[in-house]
Amino acid sequence: MIKQIALSAVISTLLALPAFAETIEYESCGVPVTIEKAPTRAITLNQQATEVMLALGLEDQMAGTAYLEDEIPAQWQAAYQKVPVISDKYPAKEVVLIEEPDFLFAGFVSAFAEKNVGTQEEWNERGVATYLVNASCDQYNPKNVPVTTAPILKDIEVIGKIFGVEDRAAKLIAETSARIEKVQTLNPGAGRSAFFYDSDADPVYTAGCCGGPALLMRILGLKSITEDIEGRWVNVGWEHVVQHDPELIVINDAVWSTAAEKIEKLKNDPVLSDLDAVKNERFLIIPFSQTVLGMRFTDGVENLAQQIADLDQ
Repeated sequence: MIKQIALSAVISTLLALPAFAETIEYESCGVPVTIEKAPTRAITLNQQATEVMLALGLEDQMAGTAYLEDEIPAQWQAAYQKVPVISDKYPAKEVVLIEEPDFLFAGFVSAFAEKNVGTQEEWNERGVATYLVNASCDQYNPKNVPVTTAPILKDIEVIGKIFGVEDRAAKLIAETSARIEKVQTLNPGAGRSAFFYDSDADPVYTAGCCGGPALLMRILGLKSITEDIEGRWVNVGWEHVVQHDPELIVINDAVWSTAAEKIEKLKNDPVLSDLDAVKNERFLIIPFSQTVLGMRFTDGVENLAQQIADLDQ
């Protein structure tokens, strides 16, 4: 009996002690953040942030999501359906506050603009941790330096650490790296020139030297006709495209500028219709979400590789 009483006393004492919480420190675009426990009410503010969470199986730790640019892939649809959509675009600050989040995760720096949800510092002072994807941080990825796949892997690593799912993150990092390396080894676009057609304007909006689309083409072995122009995204005159007469045209398919609209323009324009790629209909179409440095980027690499292979059949 005495032993039982003593044991009960020990258990009561242990239960009365505060639970151990490991302090986690990280940086988000130069903003230092410290958290004491894994978030349980995260809100994602762009699709690539949402998909990192879903790929790591963290849908149950999400209180909401916003700003869907494309359809969520089939493998994550069931998980995505569990998460409340709080806004089609960026939610108002008041909408975010109502959800009582403990973590805000964004894909673009615009999310943390004062006119949208507010700055990272502001939320951190409220006790809400924040994270902005590595690729959107100029101090980590200068606009005049070609980006690599490292930012994708860094996001997986940091989010895995924040939510205490390091093993899942390590597995996802290994899988992502292996898939990209496989395509890079195959080098399907070797010896071919390409033009990345983003938005239908004059001058046309396209990939510069250093962003996600340029990286896509480098991994495939394609030589971009705008690879020497500084910037992630740039405007060039159509005369530049005509002068270089690319063998392939990679077309960004987005809600605001569809691939069908751009192909129609190319075919109906008296000058552009004479381009080698247009005459031979060598178009590679890629959804916008697969050009962003997130979980869909690997799909984009494999997608374009398959389309190149199909052209050769």
